[in-house]
Amino acid sequence: MTLRDRLRGVAIALVLLIGCFPVAVVITLIASPFWSWLEEQFKIEAYGHSGPAEWCYLVTYSLLVIICTVIWWRRDSGKTSD
Repeated sequence: MTLRDRLRGVAIALVLLIGCFPVAVVITLIASPFWSWLEEQFKIEAYGHSGPAEWCYLVTYSLLVIICTVIWWRRDSGKTSD
């Protein structure tokens, strides 16, 4: 693996991490009914008067990053290095 390949991988990882943030915020807000249901069912603070709790954003962001990373790895693993 060349330095160029490694820098490309780091750049892709940074774009993935930064790009997932606004998408996770939108998904968390769209999933508000789910967070309300979760709060009712399990009696944990998930949805308050100002929207989803901070941990809801973190869970959504983490799941999104994991999904995007798996897709990236699968796509990248199909390529053979010379």
